Amino acid sequence: MTKDQVLTLAEAAKLVRVGRKTLGEMAREGRVPARKVGREWRFLRSALEEWLADRYESKARLASRKTTGDVAEPTTQYELRLAGFGDTAFAANHKRELHRWVPWIAGFSSAFVGGVLEAVRTRREALRVLDPFAGVGTTLVEAVRNGDDAVGFEINPYAALACRVKAGAALYDPAKLEAAIEHFEDYSDDSRWHGSRQPSSVPPPAFKSRVPFFSPGVEPQVLSCLDFIRDETTGWISDIFRLSLGSVMVGFSNYSYEPSLGTRAGAGRPNIEQADVSGVMRQKLRDIHEDIVAFGDDMSTSDRPAAATVHPISYMEHSHLVEAHSIDLIVTSPPYLNNYHYIRNTRPHLFWLDMVKDTADLKAIELKSFGQFWQTVRAGPEVSLRPRLQHLDRQLRELRKRNAHKGAYGGPGWANYAASYFNDCQRFCRITRPLMRPGGTVVVVIGNNVLQGIEFKTDRLFADIAEAEGFELAGMHLVRTKRTGNSLVNSSVRAGKAAQATRLYETAVELRAP
Repeated sequence: MTKDQVLTLAEAAKLVRVGRKTLGEMAREGRVPARKVGREWRFLRSALEEWLADRYESKARLASRKTTGDVAEPTTQYELRLAGFGDTAFAANHKRELHRWVPWIAGFSSAFVGGVLEAVRTRREALRVLDPFAGVGTTLVEAVRNGDDAVGFEINPYAALACRVKAGAALYDPAKLEAAIEHFEDYSDDSRWHGSRQPSSVPPPAFKSRVPFFSPGVEPQVLSCLDFIRDETTGWISDIFRLSLGSVMVGFSNYSYEPSLGTRAGAGRPNIEQADVSGVMRQKLRDIHEDIVAFGDDMSTSDRPAAATVHPISYMEHSHLVEAHSIDLIVTSPPYLNNYHYIRNTRPHLFWLDMVKDTADLKAIELKSFGQFWQTVRAGPEVSLRPRLQHLDRQLRELRKRNAHKGAYGGPGWANYAASYFNDCQRFCRITRPLMRPGGTVVVVIGNNVLQGIEFKTDRLFADIAEAEGFELAGMHLVRTKRTGNSLVNSSVRAGKAAQATRLYETAVELRAP
């Protein structure tokens, strides 16, 4: 056996074209052939090459299968994973480098995105990746980690901040960040922090909440943090501190996510009267610093530095900023047909981090959001369906009849919302098609929904719309199943029980540009 057949972690990562940390995680989980020698991982080149060949062969077998019914299910979970379409649950991100910085209700796992990137790379060595609904940056981070240039659009200013800060992590100077963190620790240890300091920052005047967002023992500490952040002159360091505060602020507020933002009292929990705000901030900053060091170390082994561009604006209005025929891969998840209000759920972050000034700013963002919201279209004139899908048109007519006596709060209002949503699906496909390179792949994670007791198989409907706009349907991959909750099917707003038990699921709709 010659010496060069045994590879170190860095050498193996370069061969497989993933980061060292990613390959180390795969080795620990037994997903790649490796042996631990002391504290170091070692790999046989021949075993890695055989593993890669098996993975590509399995993907080819999966692609050759014909889909049946509304959802094409893989024959085995193993084959599903090899194809790159694994479980999308965002919870897996909570312990992963960079992804753990920001808790996020909506999103998909970094492992899912990494699997798709690996699967698509069989056709093109270096990819240009787009996420039109970038959220907090999972797709962009994984693209950069794998050496691919990426571009993202995100209309929510707080999510866009998280996306930009995370995607640029390899560019930061850890020593400068370390010095800034130490400065913050000295600042918060100063006796003036505890009782005698009068913050110059003030609570956002236009921010209103049912109960005080922060208790009197907590709010001055938050304002002192804002003082420190506003005195920081280095832009990327200031952004990291703002993101750090945003990521932890709900934890010492009188609100919580259960499952969406609401008062702690409403969830049967006591208010937070006192909290060590600076201590929580310090720990978050230390975690961020640790990840930046590790990520920079990973990226130092890359053949070429990858770059990510984040546009904090609507993709639906500004897709022209992406060059025609320049995108190899899209991995994204647009808002679902469930009226989940992504903007309002981050309302405290937007106001306290000075990203919006008043409710008119929020309204402007809402009106530009994909699919609108039920609240923004329910009372308007009847919205006509633009996609020519007879089965969808029939469902919408049936929906308008449900609880019609309730007007905007019954079927007519929800039909307006659903029609607006599917109109935006058509618009998305129409503006995206010219951006794709021939043979380019689009993976859209989307779920079914129930409105007024009627199930809408949104994944199947989206696929039909995409085909009508010139895409080829390459696959429908069932990536997540879960039980239906009463909050969706039987709530007072969505009154009307489904005629039969309805399973909620998520599908990765795989499209191809001819």
